[in-house]
Amino acid sequence: APGLCKAVGWSVVAMWIFGLQNYIIGYTNSLPGDDFNRTVGLLWLATGLCGAVFLCMNCSRGVFFADSEGTPLSSALLPSSEPPPLPLMPKVVTVAGGIAIGGAQLFMKLSFAADPEAMGPLASVVCADVILVSLLCHFFYNERLTPGQWGSVALVFAGLVTMAGPFGGGGGGVSLTGFGFAVCAMLCFGASVFSVRVAAVGGLSAASGFIARTICMGVVGVLPLLCADWSGVTPLGVALPMLCGLLQASGVYAINEALGAGPYTSIAIAIFGSNSVVVLLLSAVLEAKVPPPSGLFGMGLTAAGCITISLFAKQPDPHKSSARCTAVASPMMSRGTAP
Repeated sequence: APGLCKAVGWSVVAMWIFGLQNYIIGYTNSLPGDDFNRTVGLLWLATGLCGAVFLCMNCSRGVFFADSEGTPLSSALLPSSEPPPLPLMPKVVTVAGGIAIGGAQLFMKLSFAADPEAMGPLASVVCADVILVSLLCHFFYNERLTPGQWGSVALVFAGLVTMAGPFGGGGGGVSLTGFGFAVCAMLCFGASVFSVRVAAVGGLSAASGFIARTICMGVVGVLPLLCADWSGVTPLGVALPMLCGLLQASGVYAINEALGAGPYTSIAIAIFGSNSVVVLLLSAVLEAKVPPPSGLFGMGLTAAGCITISLFAKQPDPHKSSARCTAVASPMMSRGTAP
């Protein structure tokens, strides 16, 4: 089907974009004269500039607006009739989600710096936020997990335990510090994704969510830039973080197109949520960094759990109109909205 081909195609694009972005975030740690505040600030600022560009494409609607139904980002940015007013809650959680996604990237960089040899497994820990969001929706929105999905949760937990122990590398596990920061990044990503679910229920447009979250990241990015050490900065030290910000926005656009192609949400999530494999491949090919066997095995368990929990999800009935989302995604989620 044409819709399925489009969903798969855009999902593959998103997977590679986010995999490349995560790899570059880790690679910046090895740059001479790398400054943490400068790198994170430039990344957030570039993402915010992308949001500002989309805002200027139809600035008459403002930052926060509602649509009658979720649409792909490319469609939602077109001029339309006056949208209905929005309550305060979707706006608050959207701003909080923008801060959370920035925090996730911050912890991801710290995680990769703590254990550069295990970027692939650590990225799979971050991608496990789909499990967290699924559990939150299970308890808060009555979106009940199927028996197969509970098995996926157990699979991810087994993978995390395999990668985490024994800590310190003596038995081949990832470092405790790197694993801890990766878990923090996963929690931040999960909170950001869940905020999308809350905002979607409140009627926030997919395009509005993208614009608000990215601009929020750009504004917050000014703070670390003011504290950054600019002595010894190189052109590559500026270009790579800015590229990561552009990749962030491009990946979100690809996810919007994939999720707007039809009722193929679970398939799309399973594909672009596997970007940790891209990180592993890039680390192995470009830098010859291969994790220990326990890290690879744990990564495989975690990735399998993240994929199967999406594929086991109940698909929405396309003939019924509903404000509920029945699937969640990582690192972004349903209705084609940025985290």
